[in-house]
Amino acid sequence: MNRLLSFLITLACFSFSSCIEFEREKIAYVHYEEKDELRVTLRYEGIFGNLDKGKNSQNGPYDITTKDTLNQKQIEQLESVLEKKRAFFFSNWIFEYNQNTLKEILKKEEEELAIASKVFGKPEKELIKALLDEIEVENVGFYVDAKGRLCGAQTLRLSNASKVIILANKVLGRQLKARLAEMKTFSSKTISLIKEKLKEDFPYIRLSGNLLHLSMIMNRADQVKFSENSLTQLPNGIRIEFSDEILSLKCGDKEDESGVVTMKCYNGYQANALNYIEGKYSKLVFSPKKISAKLSNFLKASK
Repeated sequence: MNRLLSFLITLACFSFSSCIEFEREKIAYVHYEEKDELRVTLRYEGIFGNLDKGKNSQNGPYDITTKDTLNQKQIEQLESVLEKKRAFFFSNWIFEYNQNTLKEILKKEEEELAIASKVFGKPEKELIKALLDEIEVENVGFYVDAKGRLCGAQTLRLSNASKVIILANKVLGRQLKARLAEMKTFSSKTISLIKEKLKEDFPYIRLSGNLLHLSMIMNRADQVKFSENSLTQLPNGIRIEFSDEILSLKCGDKEDESGVVTMKCYNGYQANALNYIEGKYSKLVFSPKKISAKLSNFLKASK
């Protein structure tokens, strides 16, 4: 089940070992049903270059990071964010929305992609195209918080949200069916439940008002085991709910003004990224009050 969930993320994200980190992230969202639009704000608190060594963190043995300066690889990564408007979702930049990566996936042959993901065809391509067409990411700017840390902010707008969710649910169903034989840690009752649900279109992802709901098909015993093994480090704001046939992950509620999710991501803040941004991009550094106002206006659809 973990591999199934990661597949959908992989379509929208690119996994890599990061050399730029942030200590905490806060995501807020508002769903405008009448516009069929989801608006998301992302705050990255405590951005810095880690002091790790190795090929994932350096361009070579002499590409050194210090507490005051970034190395060349970190500079390249930070510059690419400013140029390409990439968006990140927790876990120290492991999950990333990157349009260039999605475009590269579309260029590959279906046979090559099918080998890696079990099944890849027209529904998967349609989902990728929708993610490219319907998502707009904007860099709002940087600010220095009360702790003296470099922080950054972005906005993300998903248009035609219902269409994208329908496409995503179709792809999840296809991927789940392709992976049934691998799900050896789940009981025969869960496998039977999944096979039954796969006979019809199942809503793995639902968005009602500001209630975001992810459903996973499994019996009660497997729900408990799965949650204890795989859902122990969820972001704050995500809750788990059990039922006879469905394990649910939920955020927000239908009548809430917004949904909010936060997560502690990484420790070890250094001022090296702050020094780089203030030295080269001081015009992109705003007051915390101005950044907050921009994010608030975006969520209120006043932009």
